[in-house]
Amino acid sequence: MKRKRRNKGGTRFYMMMSIICLTVLFIGYSYVYNLSEKRKSGQDITTISILYNEGSDESKTSAIDKIMSYFNIFLEKTFKEKESSNKLIESVDKSNTEVFKKIESNETEEKDLEIYNEREEKKPITNTPLFISSNRHENFFKIIESSPASRSSAPRNIINDAASVNEKLNVVIFHTHATEAYFPHVEGNYRSHDETYNVMGVGNKITSNLKSLGIDVNHLKDYNDYPDYNSSYANSSYAVSQVLSNSKKNVLIDIHRDGAEENSSYEQFLSRVKTTIINDKTAATCTLVVGDKNGNSEELKKNAQLLFNISEQMYPGLFRDVIVRPGAYFNQYYSDYALLLEVGSTLNHIDEVNYTIELLTDIMVEYIDEIANTN
Repeated sequence: MKRKRRNKGGTRFYMMMSIICLTVLFIGYSYVYNLSEKRKSGQDITTISILYNEGSDESKTSAIDKIMSYFNIFLEKTFKEKESSNKLIESVDKSNTEVFKKIESNETEEKDLEIYNEREEKKPITNTPLFISSNRHENFFKIIESSPASRSSAPRNIINDAASVNEKLNVVIFHTHATEAYFPHVEGNYRSHDETYNVMGVGNKITSNLKSLGIDVNHLKDYNDYPDYNSSYANSSYAVSQVLSNSKKNVLIDIHRDGAEENSSYEQFLSRVKTTIINDKTAATCTLVVGDKNGNSEELKKNAQLLFNISEQMYPGLFRDVIVRPGAYFNQYYSDYALLLEVGSTLNHIDEVNYTIELLTDIMVEYIDEIANTN
């Protein structure tokens, strides 16, 4: 009986195809890995991106172009923001969502933006859910420390010391929730790209004031809460991580505005404390917030209290209190001098906020000068 000969040619073909596939896979993996490393280091990576317009004929686009477009989207989603830190990033509870119809812009109308209820504060991503009461005020407590030595109620002239300050400090102003806006801009749940009314505009004015005194300020003008509000803290974390200094003290100021649900107990509280009279003019009040989940929370509390004490001696009543948020980070692990500053609330008119900006500039000058001259 003759024995059937094996089809050696077929076996060799499949072996060659396997080797080719493995080689292509290895090259592709190496390429993606190299791009990811460049993205993590902050380098700009150019890839192919195809945008399909409504009513366009997708059949005219080749399969290769489509694949490369999806490849680009994969790279952006995977490597742009998520590799900046191994820390846990705050997330917003999706169970309490609120969609507003339109976000106003000075130039054009933007697409719809999904907004989450901020008063349910951002939570770190954990396996164990964190219970947060709907009454935000009851979850906070004031940090009480002994009063510092008395100081002048007027800001020092820091212009002569600006060069020394700039050598010692890396001052960064940024906005995790840049679209937060004030009355009378009530559309879109008090959210806007119009910098006449939002906290980005607040940052612009404080930055301009400090620079006029010779202080270097890096103002990050990223709208980290748009279009994906739920990625706000991940976005601001990435932005801040790109500008940290290894040789200077990093003074990181995240400017927000306060707010509350309509007819809630916290709104009633804010209505009683939203303003104060300073030099016969009405100013919007402020708060400082510290996340107690940070390993450096004690230093954060101490420096927040320092700013609070300076404010109390210069403009008593401008700051309501320093509050600590249980189980939160707020990206404050980057520096002992990381501040989350809430300027006014949805109940404040922008004119009241603009006056507060002038007072805050004086306070920040004193704070920055003291930080720069403290070992």
